[in-house]
Amino acid sequence: MAALRERNFRLYLFGQAVSNIGNWMQIVALGWFILQINNGSTIALGLLGLAQSLPVFALSLVGGMLADRFPRFKLLIVTQGIAMVLALVLALLSAQGKPPLWSLLLVAIMAASVTAIDNPARQTFISDLVSKDVLLNAVALNASIYNAAAVIGPTLAGLLLLSVGAAGCFLLNAVSFLAVLLALIVIGRSKSRDSTRSFNEKLVSRDLSTPVSTSSGKGLQRNSPILSSLRTLGRQGVAIIAVLGIAAVSSLLGRPYLLLMPAFAHAIFHVGPAELGLMVTSSGSGSLIGSLLLVSLQSSRWLDWLLLICGCGFGLVLVSFALLHAFIGALPVLVMCGAGATMTMTIANTMLQTYAPAEMRGRVMSLYTLIAAGLTPFGVLLISGLGTVIGLRAATLCAGVSVIIAVIIGVQCIKHQRALFKKQ
Repeated sequence: MAALRERNFRLYLFGQAVSNIGNWMQIVALGWFILQINNGSTIALGLLGLAQSLPVFALSLVGGMLADRFPRFKLLIVTQGIAMVLALVLALLSAQGKPPLWSLLLVAIMAASVTAIDNPARQTFISDLVSKDVLLNAVALNASIYNAAAVIGPTLAGLLLLSVGAAGCFLLNAVSFLAVLLALIVIGRSKSRDSTRSFNEKLVSRDLSTPVSTSSGKGLQRNSPILSSLRTLGRQGVAIIAVLGIAAVSSLLGRPYLLLMPAFAHAIFHVGPAELGLMVTSSGSGSLIGSLLLVSLQSSRWLDWLLLICGCGFGLVLVSFALLHAFIGALPVLVMCGAGATMTMTIANTMLQTYAPAEMRGRVMSLYTLIAAGLTPFGVLLISGLGTVIGLRAATLCAGVSVIIAVIIGVQCIKHQRALFKKQ
């Protein structure tokens, strides 16, 4: 765990651990509270899901540009502070007993908007705190904290809903933000390795409306802030696009198995809700195991080979899952699915932060956030729709094969660009 030698990263990780547990408590409590006050209406839950998803598409790219334009340290303090206030608002609303649904949805939209803006800054701030040599270790540790919080937070919420109610859960989430805010204050802007001041000066020193120089000396007009930025990176831009492509296919076709597990439980394995819970737990356990395996790696070298192995492995276990007939055999395969999905996305995250220059890292990671968080629901629609035509097994098998093909092509593009670079 080489990244833990960095004091500032330890502080940030501790703050994230506490805050993520609080966030998961709020997610579970809000869904339960809305279901209760609306007489078990699944439509109300659907509206909540929509309220939490739409801001990801609308504001993720904006968040990336803000992360590159302003000091990430200050941006995180602002976003985390606003999120804390919104949690307090939820606590006050729920304390009324039965607030109108629109008020809860409005707060949910605002909270999701803050998260969409906050995510690129949170992801790139990790690379500000550690060296590139231990970046994979740091990103994997952060993923481990998130996956552990996804287990601890809902468990605590289930217990606390019985004792302190939804209002108590929201209030505890608000308090949990103090941990990350205090960590950020202690860290201080001057402590980050990738000084926000240095790349802010680079941004201020050039007019963003003027052509940006490429390595060949030609200029490109900034008609699109993100696409133009990727074009200016030349070979590095090709590698970034290849990694984003792998992440996109993994999110669109690989990760939907998580949301399709109820269909597998009912139609394929013919089991009930208790067994479905075991399936979900198996996948979640695999995610935690996968992130811990990456934590054990002491170096960020050979990331392309790691991506090839983990990505193809993820596709293969998806194919295996599609071919299974026995429920008991599905549990270990789902553990491997969870590990493969998490390791593939974590390695892709690390490679993007490694390839992207500091002054563009926020925009690149905003694309990753949009892909990782936004494509999976569309993948569920695609695979379930295809499943009605060729069957759920066959659709999932096709998805697994597609992931393997995308990973092989993407990694070959990265290796080809590296070979060209060495020749010159």
